[in-house]
Amino acid sequence: MRQDIGSSEPQPPFPDRAGFIGPDAPGPEVTASEMLERYKLAVTLTPVPALLVDAEGMITATNEALDRLFLYPSRALIGQNIERLVPLSSQHRHPALRQAFNTRPSRREMGQGREVHGQRADGSFVPVEIGLSPIPLGDELLTFTTVIDISERHMGERRLREALDAAATAMVLVAPDGTIELVNTAACQLLGGFSAEIVGRDVDTFVPREHRLKHAVFRQSYLSAPRPRAMTDANNLRVVGLDGQETPVHIALTPINGVGGQRIMATLVDLREILAQERALAMQNAQLSALNEELTQFAYSASHDLRAPLATIAGLLELCLEDLSDGEIDECTRNISEALKTSRRNIHKVEQVLTLARAGLEAIDLETVDLVEATAAIWDDLSCGGLDKPAFCIVASGPVCFEVERPTLLTVIENLLSNACRFQDRAKPFSWVELRILDRPDGVELQIRDNGVGIPEADQARVFEMFRRSGSSSGHGLGLTLVQKHVRRLNGTIALDSSPEGTRFTLSLPLRRSQ
Repeated sequence: MRQDIGSSEPQPPFPDRAGFIGPDAPGPEVTASEMLERYKLAVTLTPVPALLVDAEGMITATNEALDRLFLYPSRALIGQNIERLVPLSSQHRHPALRQAFNTRPSRREMGQGREVHGQRADGSFVPVEIGLSPIPLGDELLTFTTVIDISERHMGERRLREALDAAATAMVLVAPDGTIELVNTAACQLLGGFSAEIVGRDVDTFVPREHRLKHAVFRQSYLSAPRPRAMTDANNLRVVGLDGQETPVHIALTPINGVGGQRIMATLVDLREILAQERALAMQNAQLSALNEELTQFAYSASHDLRAPLATIAGLLELCLEDLSDGEIDECTRNISEALKTSRRNIHKVEQVLTLARAGLEAIDLETVDLVEATAAIWDDLSCGGLDKPAFCIVASGPVCFEVERPTLLTVIENLLSNACRFQDRAKPFSWVELRILDRPDGVELQIRDNGVGIPEADQARVFEMFRRSGSSSGHGLGLTLVQKHVRRLNGTIALDSSPEGTRFTLSLPLRRSQ
């Protein structure tokens, strides 16, 4: 048979009917056996690994590239069943799949979107993509099959995944239609699931329900003009994991152009730890501010309140020197006694200042405290400076046992009860003190009330300052300052309401109920 090598209108010897390869059906002068030889030649000349398989699954032709890929000697696969190249785990179901293809033959590709492996002569596996092209040959059906080794691609994808998994931030690759195509390990942890549970879902499902409609609109708007963009927490961005937990995040969007069209890489930074650090820093700043205020007050007091007693002591000692020179021993003794009283009184005052300065520095373990039992014990031990104790009652409207720093809380209660005892109103028929324990969603509220003389309105704004005393007080003026400092240590607040009818201190404390 003569071949016109230089013909301007070459006629490829492959049919192209009903989805089959080749432009024209073979003329009646070409026999089926001649066509088969042409197809075998095509397999041999194909630059990629290829083979020809008949309807029974028998391999009728291979090329050198395919033999090398599957580690077989040249032409050793001819006459073998195609299942020889299928992994053992899939061999039992491959004949049924092959028969289904023969029933409705069409061009198709295998290996895109799912893992497909071929089995080599030595039992090893190679990841592949397979192209199938059916060829009718008389009453028979052949399948022209190409096999592409995608090991390098898999290695690149594996390296990319390893690089993504090494990142500390969550990374999510999203298709234009919103489908999640890739997540790294940090994203799985943030979204509360495995990769297989997350990939394939719509990204909108991880947006808080009340924002999903807007998010879909924003996403489409972004795709119309994609550019690298950072989305800060100014909008209070949150993602919802598969477990329903919402997490505040910072999001950066980066468009990626590649095979299959444009994708969006979303980088998510979990802000929980950052926000917790900011809250801790704000708390530390508040504590430092309070400490600075205390130091300012102490400096003021040291220059005023403590200077006067020292001047008194110095004056008394000068009198003693004069009395000694005049031989007035009795007068000298009396002045020395007065100097000692003043010294001891102010030594006690300094000790109280040191106690206040140390308050809140030591770490204290939490204990379960029964407020009713602990308060009753405090009341039993209180002295009222020579006055009769007022009537006392405890009213509770909820839990009374809490996890708390016992000495911190009990010092607060003791100081407030002591003040209620000391500032009784003798003009009233009888005196009473009451503790109310009120349940609150965020902890507990304690109210300590009395019907005493009250605190003058002019003093109420500065009642928690150091050395601040009412006109009838003989104390050192540090009790309520210590109370406020302990309440702050417990992350609570204290409020005052006072009038001539009595006084009420209200403590709001975020205490955890004891189980």
